Amino acid sequence: MNDLLAFAGSMLILLGAAFSLLGALGVLRLPDAYTRMHAASKAGALGAILVLLGVLAATAGTAWVEILLAIAVLLITAPLAAHAISRAGHMAGVRPSVGPLGDALDSDRARGDLVGRERSE
Repeated sequence: MNDLLAFAGSMLILLGAAFSLLGALGVLRLPDAYTRMHAASKAGALGAILVLLGVLAATAGTAWVEILLAIAVLLITAPLAAHAISRAGHMAGVRPSVGPLGDALDSDRARGDLVGRERSE
């Protein structure tokens, strides 16, 4: 049983490292700040969660509370931080390279639909 857990832990850690590597390649290769941030936050969080699950399997579940707490923190903070940073970047004037759908946040700002500091401008 210990050999199976060690093998599962090793595979999860390698898979997590592969996802983290894909996120790093996305940061290098994607065209603008927003798609780079998306790659870093999504692939990085998934890679870290898989590494934590690998550690959980390798330790036979002895640190499950700490790992569960770390996964919960990652799942909550990674998307929120990416959203806050991308919104602040957009407010500072960093524009995305838009496709056929356009920039919805920019059209909302032009109509005055955004709340907060921008509405008074």
